[in-house]
Amino acid sequence: MTDQDQLQGARETGAPKISLSAKGKARRELIVDAATRLVARNGSRGTNLAEIAAEAGVSQSGLLYHYSSKEALLHAVLDRRDDAEDEILWHDTDVGLGILDVIAHNVTRWASHSHSVGMHTVLVVENLGDDGVLHPRLAGRYHVTVDRVAAVLAAAQDRGEIRAYVDTRLKAIEIIAFINGLETAWLLDPELPVAAAAKEWAAHQRLAMAA
Repeated sequence: MTDQDQLQGARETGAPKISLSAKGKARRELIVDAATRLVARNGSRGTNLAEIAAEAGVSQSGLLYHYSSKEALLHAVLDRRDDAEDEILWHDTDVGLGILDVIAHNVTRWASHSHSVGMHTVLVVENLGDDGVLHPRLAGRYHVTVDRVAAVLAAAQDRGEIRAYVDTRLKAIEIIAFINGLETAWLLDPELPVAAAAKEWAAHQRLAMAA
């Protein structure tokens, strides 16, 4: 029985629709989980929908019911990663120099979200060229992140919390470059003490910029 048949049955019997919605959401989460793991391991080009469906424990037609193409599924994978990161980084857009501590704290999440970290790095590498199907999204995400960090720093500078000579946009680019480099190093060697390194880095950055 398909989800559509179940939905029709629910309408006819008056069963609560929330159970179907929850079931569909749970199935989508399983599919996104599976795609995240396989892309982190094999890359998107080395992973097909049949493999993702098998990993998720669903049929390929069941997967296609929720995600009509591999591109749509990859966007869903990135959506979840971006939403989780946004919830941590941007819950307070007026945090000033505290953005350094927030970014450093996000590093502590890598160990429990290693597949998501690996997936994102792999997709960035696969889509560096303009012809990459995800290039516009990933490049756009990078520029939005630079803009957000720069805006937080600029607001703090306007309040006199950051030294006037600091170019907040260049500093934002530098901050993101450091985190991206640390992320790549950690993926190569997960034993690296990246949380401690990020914490110390944030403290030094704060001292260097504080007015």
